[in-house]
Amino acid sequence: MLKSDEVFYKICFDSLLEGLCIANEEGRIIMVNSALEDIFGYKKAELIGKKIALLIPESHRNIHLKQFDSYTKVPKKYKKGKGREFLGLHKDGRILDLEIGLNHFNHEGSFFAKALISEISVRKQKEHRIKEKNRNLEFEVKQQTAQLINIVSKLERSNLKLKEEIKERVIAEKKVNMAFTREKELNVMQTKFISMVSHEFKTPLSGIMTSASLIDKYNEKTTDEKIAKHVTTIKSLAIQINNILDDFISLEKTESENYPLYLSKFRFCDLINKILQDSKAILKEGQRIEITPCKFPIEVWQDRKAVEIIIKNVLYNAIKYSPEHSVIKIKVERNDLLKMSIEDQGIGISKDAQKYIFDKFYRGKNALTVQGTGIGLNTVRRYLDKLNGSIEIQSEENKGTKVFLKLPIDYEKLKTQVLKDNIIESNH
Repeated sequence: MLKSDEVFYKICFDSLLEGLCIANEEGRIIMVNSALEDIFGYKKAELIGKKIALLIPESHRNIHLKQFDSYTKVPKKYKKGKGREFLGLHKDGRILDLEIGLNHFNHEGSFFAKALISEISVRKQKEHRIKEKNRNLEFEVKQQTAQLINIVSKLERSNLKLKEEIKERVIAEKKVNMAFTREKELNVMQTKFISMVSHEFKTPLSGIMTSASLIDKYNEKTTDEKIAKHVTTIKSLAIQINNILDDFISLEKTESENYPLYLSKFRFCDLINKILQDSKAILKEGQRIEITPCKFPIEVWQDRKAVEIIIKNVLYNAIKYSPEHSVIKIKVERNDLLKMSIEDQGIGISKDAQKYIFDKFYRGKNALTVQGTGIGLNTVRRYLDKLNGSIEIQSEENKGTKVFLKLPIDYEKLKTQVLKDNIIESNH
């Protein structure tokens, strides 16, 4: 192999986000990448030639050795994400939650096993927190159910005493029926929530938001702070998942060459108010949004849905990558174009990363610990290109980011220069 080829393959392997470990038939490590060094805390020189058992907690090594021996005799391909989880041992003695994908190959008559490893400690912690919140909510629902049963019992006794008073009896019966209905709805809500957690939020998001809204409604009379807190958490998680789904839907749409845009006239400030209202569910503790109000109503011709996606992606990024008790500033201006700036006090973007931020699935190193898909800004750029708009980003790592958006809003220009044959006029 040429030296240039070796360098190329080393760069390829080291650029993987997952840890790569290749071992021979004896279980000795012959190759690792930088990601694996980061996961286990060892340098490459410390691992090459060592038994892979070095990376396994001592209490699990015997089982691991037997499994590896069986694998070399009957090798199979195991994809990641199929429950292939195990415990690893960091150089400093920490126990790591890991996920592994396995494959094998033969080279020059020798057998080799290849493993792709990811650390899932953060995911495990989140799963634990979700289960804990679910248990707390179950407890709260059981308490409410017991209270409702008690109310029903009291109402039934009252009904027996008030048989001669028809008017009061009707009122009592209505209360009993309402109490029974409420009890049934709470039981249905509890079942839906448990099912949602069990299937890792794979049930329809509309079901989650409906259940949360019902709890919120029932809590108006009791004003139980614990229930209110759980409702806020459910809504926040549901919105995060919904935003991820919206990102992928938008990505699929914008990658189509001839997707149509729906041109309509609407009040821009009304749209901004809707977006700000939606954003409340994902604001962190103490976070607030300051917006410089429009001096006069702004009516624009644009694709309302596309504009909403653009602004939401930028604003939600500002919220997501900013700390608690921080301020996000929004300013809107209008002349021949609609101009908008969104400024945060978040983690910022390094100079090296700024040239890649519009690439699909790209995420800066300082953003890897924050949930995200890496397609939001790519979607924003695609929509703006379609609408003949523009985006400019000014950012400094650890000091925040300021995003400038510009959009044409004149009907004739949009019709002749932007949408052309793909225009669909709408009154909505």
